Amino acid sequence: MEESFSAALYSVPDHPHYERPLESVFSDLNLSETPLPAAFMGTSPDYGRAFYTRGDLVNFDNQFELPRGMGFSYTNPQVSNGSILKLRAQYAANGNMGFFIQPQNYTVYENLQNSNPSPGNCNLNPGPVCDFNSAYNLPLNLNGNFYRNGFRLPENRNWYPHFEGVNFLMAAKDQQGCRLLQKKLLQGTPEEKNMIFSGLLSHVCDLMVDQFGNYLIQTIFEVCSVEQMDQLLWLVTDDLLNLFHICLDIHGAKAMQKILEHLRTREQTAHVLSVLRRLTVLLSKSKIGQHVIHHCLKSFSHEENKHILNEVATHCVEIATDQNGCRVLKQCVFHAQGELQDRLVLEIAVNSVFLSEHAYGNYVVQYLLELRIPRVTAAILAQLSGNFVALSLNKHGSHVVEQCMKNSGGDKVIEIINEIINNPKFLTVLQDPYGNFVAQSALKFSKGTFLHKNMVALILEHYPFLHSHPHGQRVLTKIKGRKNLGDHVKYVLRSSHM
Repeated sequence: MEESFSAALYSVPDHPHYERPLESVFSDLNLSETPLPAAFMGTSPDYGRAFYTRGDLVNFDNQFELPRGMGFSYTNPQVSNGSILKLRAQYAANGNMGFFIQPQNYTVYENLQNSNPSPGNCNLNPGPVCDFNSAYNLPLNLNGNFYRNGFRLPENRNWYPHFEGVNFLMAAKDQQGCRLLQKKLLQGTPEEKNMIFSGLLSHVCDLMVDQFGNYLIQTIFEVCSVEQMDQLLWLVTDDLLNLFHICLDIHGAKAMQKILEHLRTREQTAHVLSVLRRLTVLLSKSKIGQHVIHHCLKSFSHEENKHILNEVATHCVEIATDQNGCRVLKQCVFHAQGELQDRLVLEIAVNSVFLSEHAYGNYVVQYLLELRIPRVTAAILAQLSGNFVALSLNKHGSHVVEQCMKNSGGDKVIEIINEIINNPKFLTVLQDPYGNFVAQSALKFSKGTFLHKNMVALILEHYPFLHSHPHGQRVLTKIKGRKNLGDHVKYVLRSSHM
């Protein structure tokens, strides 16, 4: 077996950077198990020139270190690539495949602070910045463990007892590193927390929009001191365009909401809200950014939100006619008080005719009607008066007219229905794909009144034009429950021929 292995191992072309694919070596070895597909066993890279032992660790070219007891032992300081391939084949034969994941571009650790450290105090100092996207730069967890493609070194080795040489930015962007740094922030000593904060302070904006780093930044917002929060706020809000991009990012918006939850002083609150005021209109119209404005309205008092509410009132129509902005405007009306609420309501009421016919603005008008605040309802009805028929023939306006009848009550309902049934276009309303629903609602909300009887009579007068009409039939269905409907129809038809 060993002779066949040597023959297979050394029958490779004489080239300094060439190695046979591992699967071909297994094929020549005639092993009992079928080798893995080629997709899992790519061409091996040049692992380097120096291969030596130090203490109880095996090291090649200072790129990674492995403990002894892995099923192999080499002490020759100069080992060829062929021997490395033999090492890989032996290790794979033992069923340990983690060692054979192929690297792409890797950076070599240039320097060692101590050329011969003791096993328990191995303080490595990487020369260049550690690139965690490379397969052989090993992310460091906070227990001192290196990770590479699922391979983990023993947990009892404290490589960086004081975070010396750790690239916090790269660790924060790694899923495992992010979780371990969060754990240290919550359970570590004040010195460790301060070291993590200092290492990440200048990268806060970058990490807020990172898929993993944003969770670490949220944890920092939770545990940081007042002074540290001042520094973070200055970095986040200093560049308005950068803040805008953060709020539009799905991860950044969550991190921004976490900032709003953990502001420590009134000065911090006033500063953040004054900066967000300048972005209110743009964020209100954003699918993601609107959540930041919603969080402000929910988290702070009416007085603290006055700058944002004033900005919304100034651009009321622009925000109301946006798919996302109409939701923000409704929340602004709900959270506003006193003069600010009056200003918002007045801006909506003045433009209620235009907004009622708009695909999104109609929801804002309906929301105000649903609040059933007498002065608000009266202001809207005053603007819509004289336009109820035109609105009834509109897809979006018809919903507003129905809400007017539903929420106004009393004499206001009678005024709305009278305006509709006394209009020369009443038959058009009955036959309209949207207006017929208004007519049905008018029948519903006028029940028990003299107006209801008059309306039924007017509808029956148009019976010949309704009984075979697809939309008119719906209106007739609402009054067919009357036992004397047939008599009414005969009477109306007889009167028309006299």
